[in-house]
Amino acid sequence: MGMYANYRPMADGDLEKRFGLDDVEELQENEELEICNIDKMWDALHFLLTGRSAEEPIEGHLLSEAIVGQRNLSGEDGDEWIAGTKADRVKEIAQALQKIDFETYLANFDRSAFSRNRIYPDIWEYEEEEEEIKEDLQISFETLKAFYEKMAARGSAVLVSIY
Repeated sequence: MGMYANYRPMADGDLEKRFGLDDVEELQENEELEICNIDKMWDALHFLLTGRSAEEPIEGHLLSEAIVGQRNLSGEDGDEWIAGTKADRVKEIAQALQKIDFETYLANFDRSAFSRNRIYPDIWEYEEEEEEIKEDLQISFETLKAFYEKMAARGSAVLVSIY
């Protein structure tokens, strides 16, 4: 089993609450909420966009916050990451993602850099799967971008959970 990243809409006021993994799993069961799932590609996407692992979020960096959220809500527990992004910041993130020429990032894709930096998931030695990995990164990026655009249009905050 691996670590997966999910994103869901949330009201700004609800971001002030303290969330645990059980709370997040209960939210996921709510079929009325739209959930964005980028599966296991969260760390790889963060690294591709920022040059750093998601384990080292970059405060104030829109592309980093798109992956890991604006503010940690889960404390220092290493088994899960729960963060929130306020609605006004969601709009800024959506605009930043719109400006990305993702093909340029993919053109600079270097499996060995991902491996050296121990980027999750550990799939970088599989040279024969490079095109599939790039496709997964592209799909993850497009899925996340569309989700942030939708949340920005709704004026919604976003709750990020990686576990």
